Amino acid sequence: MTRRPEKPSAEDLTAYVDDALPPERRVVIEEYLAQSPDLARQVAVDQAQARDLRRAFQGLVAEAPAMHPRDRQRSLPPLAWAASVAAALFVGGAAGWYLYPALQMPTVQGDIVAEAFAAHRTFVVEVAHPVEVGADDKGHLATWLTNRLGREFIVPDLRVAGLSLIGGRLLPSPEEPAAQLMYETDSGQRLTLYLRRGSDGDPQFRFAKTATEQAFYWSDTDFAYALTGALPRARLLEVAHLLQAQFGAISAPT
Repeated sequence: MTRRPEKPSAEDLTAYVDDALPPERRVVIEEYLAQSPDLARQVAVDQAQARDLRRAFQGLVAEAPAMHPRDRQRSLPPLAWAASVAAALFVGGAAGWYLYPALQMPTVQGDIVAEAFAAHRTFVVEVAHPVEVGADDKGHLATWLTNRLGREFIVPDLRVAGLSLIGGRLLPSPEEPAAQLMYETDSGQRLTLYLRRGSDGDPQFRFAKTATEQAFYWSDTDFAYALTGALPRARLLEVAHLLQAQFGAISAPT
């Protein structure tokens, strides 16, 4: 009787999807998948998503802002909620932006924009399954992503900006697990926030666009972020500042 291979762990499957396993361990995983068609189909879907996320994304145009003293701060101080929102929206409305078509984006943040655009294209059009964990289970979503991303994680509340949470999901990325949160306006227009570890700690907001997508991207000491959506650019920037304020409050001293 042929012995059934040991069931692989979630970490093994993630590494398998990312082509990060040694050859001998990969053989064991493939033997198990050959006897587990349902899991094999799911892994094939994950591999397809990983290939899409890694695909070189042509035509990126990056824009860099004029430096403002506020932008040099690594995180915002732990203000009261209303003050954080007001500060974020004020800075967003006041920032001046200049076009540098030939600017080369830093490696970490340039990579995250391509990954974010691919993930946005893949899931923003989904009707039945836009997210893995819905807004009605927000606490579980935060705990799950905290565990998988390896850093304390919150699910930002963007209702003050007229955006409702749809939910979120875990995604593969070339080196670290990534996450995507999805929000929508009252009219049903969707935005996605893509984030992962591998940050270069640059809080400065930058803008990137292709013929079909646009995003503001930045990073802190924990994560790199990219906010993608078809909102007017000024409003998209306001939302980015609001997100930075809420994530910054996690690591700020109390």
